[in-house]
Amino acid sequence: MTQNVYDNPEFFEGYSQLGRSVEGLDGAAEWASIRALLPDLKGKRVVDLGCGFGWFCRFAREEGAARVLGFDVSENMLARAKATSDAAISYAKADLEVLELPEASFDLVYSSLAFHYLKDLDALLARVHAALVTGGQLVFSIEHPIYMAPVHPGWSKDADGARDMAGQRLP
Repeated sequence: MTQNVYDNPEFFEGYSQLGRSVEGLDGAAEWASIRALLPDLKGKRVVDLGCGFGWFCRFAREEGAARVLGFDVSENMLARAKATSDAAISYAKADLEVLELPEASFDLVYSSLAFHYLKDLDALLARVHAALVTGGQLVFSIEHPIYMAPVHPGWSKDADGARDMAGQRLP
């Protein structure tokens, strides 16, 4: 199964305090660059792989997406996403390593900071390709390797307080 540190209560508590967790997409350093890559979402069928708190799913609906489907392996993430949703957004628990998507059924496949957890990215990308309609797009981001370097990811504390894996002070 795909790595899932987000259902660890201590890790989830720390993650929930990050800017991207509190402020949503605007709190994510990569959001401006990712947003510039997105097509017009009006009437589109969108799937978010590793949807987390559901920020992008809600954004896609606000931008006019007809249907949005969010998948995540974490029960904690899905519970947070489902707490603020609408009827045109569906959420489901799924391991991206084995997720099957219906062929030619999405105009946009989106994923932010999830693909780097996978052991067999090639297999998922083949399934994503098959799930996209002709002219559909895949837009994704992954962690920079410096953030993925720890063998045991987690939060750390020093004399000055809590810090994330990159050494940045947590609020």
